[in-house]
Amino acid sequence: MQLLCSTGTFSRYPDLTDYRPILIYGPGLEVDGFELMFYPDWTPEVEQIASAVGKSGLHFPAIHAEKGIGPALVSAQAQEREQGWQWMEASCRLGSLLGANILVFHLWGLPGSDEQIEQNLQTLEGCLGLTERYGLELAVETIPSRRADPLRNVRRAIEQDTRCVVALDTEFLALHNQLEEALHADWLWQENRVRHIHIKDYAAGTYSTDNYRRYLHPGEGRIDFMQFFTALKQRSFSGYISLEASVVNRDGTRDMQRLKRSLTMLRQLCTTHEL
Repeated sequence: MQLLCSTGTFSRYPDLTDYRPILIYGPGLEVDGFELMFYPDWTPEVEQIASAVGKSGLHFPAIHAEKGIGPALVSAQAQEREQGWQWMEASCRLGSLLGANILVFHLWGLPGSDEQIEQNLQTLEGCLGLTERYGLELAVETIPSRRADPLRNVRRAIEQDTRCVVALDTEFLALHNQLEEALHADWLWQENRVRHIHIKDYAAGTYSTDNYRRYLHPGEGRIDFMQFFTALKQRSFSGYISLEASVVNRDGTRDMQRLKRSLTMLRQLCTTHEL
């Protein structure tokens, strides 16, 4: 298992998307690499960002594609569909320039969630073709669903095209009461399909009482991460463990000590249950 830190832990859309904090905070974090969170305003600056970030000496084995791609590709508006493909190609190009090998992808997403899952699945071949062209693998993430559930949707994606690999998200699976199911689903772990795991804790909803998105770090919610990592060992998981729980406060300040504590905990779990 390789421990990554998502750059989304210390960035936030739409007000804190500048890539330069990566250069400030990244060198001080004890990780094997980073999962680079792509933002839509980066699209015309991919080469510039890749050059600046690439010179840092930091390792970026994974990139998280722009989250709005899936919904854009099934929009009734041709302009939005074109924008979706532009975001997709820019995400892939940035990942390729930085030497990434995994592209984490939201096949469906807000505002419609998976209400148009059939149309989302029809875009999969084009998305896979694009990621392959840039030397990446496309990992469909288990994000929240309305019509079905994350595991059913991911299974449909695999059945649609076996080139798909999978990115699990502990918070979103717990939200759907599917974390245990995911660990016991043999079909999910066949042929090394699970390549990437987002780590966030969960307890009774993802929003606070005043509708503010909250992020719980390992140990702050109800997920038993010791048991979770034991199960990963039993499944011979050897992919990326990526902390994705934000440390950005409402006022835009960043609690970097909280981030470092969580990474230390995950490092211990990875080491204790080393494969």
